[in-house]
Amino acid sequence: MLFSKQTRRRSLLRSSRPGRKRLSFWKTVAISVGMMLVVIAAVALFEPDHIQLSSVLVGLVEGILFCVCIAGGAFYGARIVERYLGNRPIVVQGLATVISWMLSGFCGSMLAYGLIGLIFPNVDRPPVTVMARIALNNGIVAVVLGVIFFLIRVVLRWIGKRTALIRQQSLLTAEFEAARSVQRSLLPAEDAHIPGFDISGATDPAVEIGGDYYDYLTLAGGSSGILVADAAGKGIPAALVMAKFQGMAQALSIHSTDPLRLLRDLNDTLRIRLARKNFITVGIITIAPDGECAFHRAGHNGLLLWRAATGKVEICQPPGMALGLADGNVLERSLQPARFTMATGDIAMLYSDGLTEASGADGEYGEERVIAALRHAAATERSALGVQTALFGALAEYVGEADPHDDVTVVVVRKVGDGDGVSGEGKSSSQSSVNQLPDDGSETIH
Repeated sequence: MLFSKQTRRRSLLRSSRPGRKRLSFWKTVAISVGMMLVVIAAVALFEPDHIQLSSVLVGLVEGILFCVCIAGGAFYGARIVERYLGNRPIVVQGLATVISWMLSGFCGSMLAYGLIGLIFPNVDRPPVTVMARIALNNGIVAVVLGVIFFLIRVVLRWIGKRTALIRQQSLLTAEFEAARSVQRSLLPAEDAHIPGFDISGATDPAVEIGGDYYDYLTLAGGSSGILVADAAGKGIPAALVMAKFQGMAQALSIHSTDPLRLLRDLNDTLRIRLARKNFITVGIITIAPDGECAFHRAGHNGLLLWRAATGKVEICQPPGMALGLADGNVLERSLQPARFTMATGDIAMLYSDGLTEASGADGEYGEERVIAALRHAAATERSALGVQTALFGALAEYVGEADPHDDVTVVVVRKVGDGDGVSGEGKSSSQSSVNQLPDDGSETIH
């Protein structure tokens, strides 16, 4: 069957049709007549001996006339108030509506008496004073019934809005869970297996889905790449940008012989595919088959290197601008890789800015606390997974119950040896110039 009937759902971004649903005139009259018929049926049921068919028919016609006149007056009176006093305070609208209902009861009753006299000229009519008293009582009854119907309508409207809101929240929750599942599928199913290295990565989005991304790549030249990226913003917009970036990185890495070429290709593709206001920061470690390492930083956080021999942390922060801000030539001139080697037990750590910018009772977590947490975890844990778990644990302890500020991603790369994977006698063999920082156990690689 070419065309099949499908269930369609209103977009959550599209509001309902403007304007309020109103009760039509004929529905108003029908409800009034229906109530009157219920009353007559009840009287006939409880006093059948005192009811004659002719009197029932006359009473039915009279009741219909009263219902039409009174309900019609109340209906159009409320419409007039809504039209001409719709922008006035709610107290003014309410008072005017009550007056219109009172007038509809009184004037509608007098009009009904006149029509009854024309239709049934031989029927005895009560004195004018009695008719006026009945008309006034009908006005009071119209006000009471109007207030009751108004309250019922308010309650039903509130229940309807509440039900619709709960339905939309349930739908949004299900769709966010599905989106988070899809985003998780874009991340590596397992950590990379690079000979001589123990690797563990994880990301924790600030909301259901986030704009952080990490991946393990294999370049055309034979080097292995470990990449962490952070799209500007967070939530759904950043997640959509990062999903597109993930496909680009996977597709371009197999044709790139070095990370500099990969970053340039990613930058040029992003500038074509994305709006100019979008940019992505990237940090990538490449490990050559001989164990030589290099770090390229495209506007991203620096790389932290913990040296097992000294217990100190080096901050590797070479120059480089974010992807998507300038053309490939400008980007390529800004990127200057930092090259280094790792001894047994050394740990390299890539992370996103959500780690340092996380807020707790004492302010931002900050780079100093990150370095202290890395130093403690590296000295006590014997695996990359243990170090990564300890870093997230230290962050959670500091933040406490505060709402997440941004997505957090951490990738830990640990150099292992032939024995238990840790050698306290390993020497740092960094080939970069290192400047000693004062008394905080950290150094900076330029």
